[in-house]
Amino acid sequence: MTTSCSNIQRTTASRVRLHPQWVDRVGLFRRQPWTFEVALFTLVLVAYQGSRIVVRGGSGDAFRNALDVIHWEKASGLFFESGVQGFFLNHIALTEVLNHFYIWAHLPLTGLFFIWLYRSRRPVYPVVRNAFFIANGIALVFFIVFPVAPPRMLSADGFVDTLQKVSGIDLHGGRLSGWFNPFAAVPSMHFGYAILIGVVGALLVRNVVARGMFLIYPGVVFIVIVGTANHYVLDALAGAAVVALAMLSALIIESRRRRPRIAAPAPAPPVQAQAPPARVEA
Repeated sequence: MTTSCSNIQRTTASRVRLHPQWVDRVGLFRRQPWTFEVALFTLVLVAYQGSRIVVRGGSGDAFRNALDVIHWEKASGLFFESGVQGFFLNHIALTEVLNHFYIWAHLPLTGLFFIWLYRSRRPVYPVVRNAFFIANGIALVFFIVFPVAPPRMLSADGFVDTLQKVSGIDLHGGRLSGWFNPFAAVPSMHFGYAILIGVVGALLVRNVVARGMFLIYPGVVFIVIVGTANHYVLDALAGAAVVALAMLSALIIESRRRRPRIAAPAPAPPVQAQAPPARVEA
């Protein structure tokens, strides 16, 4: 992946094409190309909101699937969410920080990352953007066909909804409820976005401190989503796998797009039949 990103960065920024040619026919997009990018990301947000409507099954399926996830984690030795949350419940001030980070930092930091890519790392931007869209498409399929209730909704299993109990943030009936799919636990795109930002950012910066911050970011998000009981460990693993698959797909698409097209050779002109030589009479 490092080699691929390096190769893409070597491309002259003026040669990078961010969108299909038909976009240039729209006056606003042609004059201000960044508006097309905003429209694309808005479309992804609308699609996510639409997933709330077309989720297959009801809340009963979501809770049964959640219990299946817990059962699988226990069988695999990955069920340690309650221990992580228990630590933070003993440090309420830290829990408050996790809650507000979960609500207010996730989307703004993701948006700032893409703005930075667009402005400062333009040659890499299309690949990362496409990987982001592909990852969200895969995630939407999971949200629709495999709804899963997050741990915070399973109080009987010892989980605590820290957002509501500690910070008074209600994702189910408050003003933020319309922005969240209550059964979109698997995969965790909080963690998926964090992996994308952390890995890509670390590969693109040279400053050691900045690289360290990028690498730490996925770990911070993992602690946030588990400590607030918004996601299972399996959710994070699934989110990372989705992003890895999406990035691989985006790199393959980009390599094929950049592959030089060899024009078919022109057909050879037809061979003219030659007249037989004239006979010489003795």
